[in-house]
Amino acid sequence: MTCAEEKEVLRTKVTAARQALPMDYREAASQKMTAELLTLAVYKKAQSIFLYASMPDEVQLYGLMSAALQAGKMVALPLITGKRQMEAVVLSSLADLVPGKYGIKTVAVNKRSLFPAEKIDLIIVPGAAFTAGGQRLGLGGGFYDVFMAERAPAAYRLAMAYDCQLVASLPTESHDVAVDMVLTESKCLKVSDK
Repeated sequence: MTCAEEKEVLRTKVTAARQALPMDYREAASQKMTAELLTLAVYKKAQSIFLYASMPDEVQLYGLMSAALQAGKMVALPLITGKRQMEAVVLSSLADLVPGKYGIKTVAVNKRSLFPAEKIDLIIVPGAAFTAGGQRLGLGGGFYDVFMAERAPAAYRLAMAYDCQLVASLPTESHDVAVDMVLTESKCLKVSDK
């Protein structure tokens, strides 16, 4: 099996496990992770945070968006601009979110302003699976690998994931970018101080 095929098998398996979690469990776990994140030094000192609009089966980040905005932090979301390319778009209010491509919420066109990627302090990184050592299996598009490596290399990379998304090992390629910390509902795995 090729590395790409191994990734797809694992991605399918872990995504199914995540989707099998009851909605009330996902909600409680998301709240627990968000509460934990708000206590971390890496969050407290970050002035700008790049995160994503969660799909229903992902860790819910809307509470985090709200808390970060209330704390006066600059919050940005991804805007897909091309193949494996995205920009950081400022989110001023949750009311500015509208359904975008693939049903993923995005900032309304008339409310969009770009934020320089190199000025992002903290990236909340999505993914299908993670290891305790910070390896990440993405969702297959390559957007985050390119963005983190080329556009925001200095940002601290933190993954919020359910315990069922932690795996012992995963197939990796040279372009795969690891994360500095993995936060789940039961543990906080610090990989790097960066």
